[in-house]
Amino acid sequence: MWRRRTVLDRPLAGLLTARAQRALDLAGQEAGVLGHDRVTAGHLLLGLAGVGEGVAVMTLRSLGRDLTASAARGTDVGLDQVLERARREAAGLGHRYVGTEHLLLGLLHDETTAAALGVGLRQARAQVVKVLHGEDH
Repeated sequence: MWRRRTVLDRPLAGLLTARAQRALDLAGQEAGVLGHDRVTAGHLLLGLAGVGEGVAVMTLRSLGRDLTASAARGTDVGLDQVLERARREAAGLGHRYVGTEHLLLGLLHDETTAAALGVGLRQARAQVVKVLHGEDH
């Protein structure tokens, strides 16, 4: 029986939106500037803040949160763990891509990151859906 490939089956590089890739690139640059030997959730928060647009930023703004102010308080959860969670979030939402919104949701699995942003995973997931459907600006 033929089975449709999902975001869980495909290489991540081919799934990332341009903004998500840009956020990851900025996260890597931030880690390098800071002299860190690995990219973490905190660097990714800075990368998302650096992109400054996209569904993740729109979601946080619509919830009254400021990514830039929260980014400095990110955690040292490894990027691989965040990316795997982001991929699972995309699959759970039925998406065939990984965008900034999925990166945000992947980050929010960590309670320290969620506390730094002042938003929980379930609240953010519901808001992402609203933003994607144009229900909330």
